[in-house]
Amino acid sequence: MILKALWARLTVALVVPLGLVTLTLTPILASHLEERIDSTRSSAKALLSAEYDLLLQGMNESFNQVLATAEFPLLRQFLARRAPSRTPEWGAVTQRDQAQIESLFTTLLTHYGRYTRLAVIDTQGAEWLASPAAPLPSPPVVSHADSPTFQGAMTLQARDLYISSPRLGASGEEGAGTAVIDIATPVFDISGQRLGVLLFTLDWTRTTASSVHAREGGPGEVLLVDARGNWLFPDTNGQGQRFGRPLEAHWADAWTAMADRNQGTVTLSDHLLVFRSHDIRTQHYRSQAGMILSEAETQPWRLGILMPRPSLWGLLKENPVQLLAIALVYLLSLAFGVFWVLSDHRLRGLRERALLFSREARQYAGEVQDLYEHAPCGYHSLDSDGRVIKINRTELDWLGYRADEVIEKRHYRDFVTPETREAFDAAFQKVLGEGQEGSAECELLCRDGTRLPVAIQATAQVTEEGFQYSRATVFDLSERKALEARLEKQALTDPLTGLGNRRYLEGQAAMEIARAERSGAPLSLIAIDLDHFKRINDTYGHDVGDLVLQHFAKLARQILRDGDVLCRMGGEEFAVLLPDTNREQALQVAERLREAVATSSAKVGQEATEDGTLAYTASLGVTLVSAGEATLKPAIKRADQGLYAAKEAGRNRTHWQSVPSDAGHMSGRAHQVRG
Repeated sequence: MILKALWARLTVALVVPLGLVTLTLTPILASHLEERIDSTRSSAKALLSAEYDLLLQGMNESFNQVLATAEFPLLRQFLARRAPSRTPEWGAVTQRDQAQIESLFTTLLTHYGRYTRLAVIDTQGAEWLASPAAPLPSPPVVSHADSPTFQGAMTLQARDLYISSPRLGASGEEGAGTAVIDIATPVFDISGQRLGVLLFTLDWTRTTASSVHAREGGPGEVLLVDARGNWLFPDTNGQGQRFGRPLEAHWADAWTAMADRNQGTVTLSDHLLVFRSHDIRTQHYRSQAGMILSEAETQPWRLGILMPRPSLWGLLKENPVQLLAIALVYLLSLAFGVFWVLSDHRLRGLRERALLFSREARQYAGEVQDLYEHAPCGYHSLDSDGRVIKINRTELDWLGYRADEVIEKRHYRDFVTPETREAFDAAFQKVLGEGQEGSAECELLCRDGTRLPVAIQATAQVTEEGFQYSRATVFDLSERKALEARLEKQALTDPLTGLGNRRYLEGQAAMEIARAERSGAPLSLIAIDLDHFKRINDTYGHDVGDLVLQHFAKLARQILRDGDVLCRMGGEEFAVLLPDTNREQALQVAERLREAVATSSAKVGQEATEDGTLAYTASLGVTLVSAGEATLKPAIKRADQGLYAAKEAGRNRTHWQSVPSDAGHMSGRAHQVRG
């Protein structure tokens, strides 16, 4: 009987402490896990947004390049001579047109670097000219009459596009082993008569090469599938031949979640999935296309970010000290139970056992209090007036205060920055109201003047007597905010020169135009193009060309003011936005830039030249941003016109381009200083 009672007490001594410790630790660990899951989800959303913008930018650039090429008069002239209503001519004039188009296509292939093939097709589907393939000296033998891309393009109007789904093999070269997309647009003469089709074959592998899916060790895996669930990313990272195969074969649960919705955030068994859809037939507002036609069964595409879902065991493994502390708490609780039972079994007396239990309980309470004080997140409690009545050591360390300086003496909103105080007040009112819970993202103003981004989640402690106090959990968002800032900077910066890109220039221009309208100050723009840059690349290689671009960027930054906005528009083209700068000042700045370039040389190494340097020049177009222009596009167009005029005048020149309103009394003029 005594033995049975001893075993019963031992069982209770094991189960009760384990249950108490588990009940105490569960909310803390669950809160920490939820914080990590929310952080992972936010990172996935930020990464999805960056990937989507990158993919959309690449596609829209290709659309605009095809549309611009289709409007070349030389292309219309060549196709007009191939019209079925006329006898095809193949004389000296046609051969000259053919040679010029070949040169144009070669330049496009070299300059853009994203196309595998360009072809010109007449209205009967006959291919008359292609690059890099050799042109046909006689009636063509390649026919696109049965091609869905050709047939689709022949139904479109001017500035419309037909886009094929990604496939293997370049146009006319099936089985070439590279992923490509055909982009076709109809070609019309000036009277509106259909002349044929211009076909660009886009290297899909190169277009998507900058995506996270192509980089090893990325924060997550990028999924891109069509409406049928077929994998659209080329196989570039050694993950097996997945291109064109169903996503369901590799990520069945991911495709199930994406199949019936256009966007969403889904928690899978061991991953988090964030995705959105993109239909190129309707969502091409950033391009210059009028209408886009594609295979209906392949649209819309779905782009998703798949990231590993944090687990409780994974969090514990990240912090061995925390895991050891939890194990010690469990061991201590078990030791207490066994000790209590043995003490009772040995008849040490009810009082001694009670005192022992109280002593061990205090130790256990101290462990729990230590977990509260040094938790990985902040905890605090506020009374109905918002005064701090309790706060843990973690949050005090963040703020840089002692407990006696805060508890019962400070209102919590005093630590919230003025810019985010409204969000905090709204959340606190929800806690005081019927909902009895609220959350907000705020910034805390620390004692040393720094700002800490946090997320606050609070609930009300209510009894029969009413509201008692609020309990809030505070999560540090510094890591997430830093990631968002890095992604935003990458989206606005040219990686080669470190300058802002076209998107950054548009954002800065919007602010400067608004400021100029308010103050009436002049605003000028300079367009810059490095002379004979293609010859530099062809002669010395693209590595030397990159060094020249970097040299120019560094040289221009030294000359320009801090408030001037220098950006790389693409290739060897740059632009400078000059606030508070009139015509004469802008011309002086442009001339200083031109002279500095002409009198300095880029260091390219003795492998490229004998003395390790390379001289180059630049042509510049200067204009004013006219009052009333809502965007920078008209000014960019005028500056480019001035740039072209400088090049036609012999290069290494600065040319002023007047705005339309002052054309009658202000004409363009060129400045030159020869070296």
